[in-house]
Amino acid sequence: MPTAIRNTLVAIALLALVCLAGCGDKRTAYGVSESNASWMTSTTNPVAGVDEAFVTLVTLQAGPPDGLQFVVWSDLRDAVFSGRGEGSVRGAFYEGHHRAKDGRHVDFLAKTTDGKSGIITIAGVDYDFSKGSLFLISTHQDPPTVAQIRLDLSGVSKPDEVKELGKSNPQVRGFFEKQKKADPK
Repeated sequence: MPTAIRNTLVAIALLALVCLAGCGDKRTAYGVSESNASWMTSTTNPVAGVDEAFVTLVTLQAGPPDGLQFVVWSDLRDAVFSGRGEGSVRGAFYEGHHRAKDGRHVDFLAKTTDGKSGIITIAGVDYDFSKGSLFLISTHQDPPTVAQIRLDLSGVSKPDEVKELGKSNPQVRGFFEKQKKADPK
């Protein structure tokens, strides 16, 4: 076999091996999904944030199809919500606002460039998603008090499912109960 043909066949075989190793199923997704829920439970001594709350569940997609999921959970009941975001090959962002009738509010802005890591800014403070993706916010003080919690949210697809965490997760319940005790009202 002539050398030129053999070299071409070897090059094609190597290219095929490289493609098999590195060109597999690399699905990508770009965009933002969000959903919101609020609740008020009739109880004699409600805990704001557990029995009365507003939750926003967001997924930022900038490459990996699973995206970067996070939850912003405030103690605001009857909040008005506004939010917007977008995702592309350059990254994804989401800007949201929980606003209560009495003037208390939570503003946040989340960004990722790779769909796996990123930063969220809540009330002017930056939080790295690598340290947790659940953000509990008490608006009893100004600026609001924020707790960042590392919790597996992979099984959570709707904000209504987050509500159960307030009942079952001691970190969530404990944060909001502590804020209630510290509230001078």
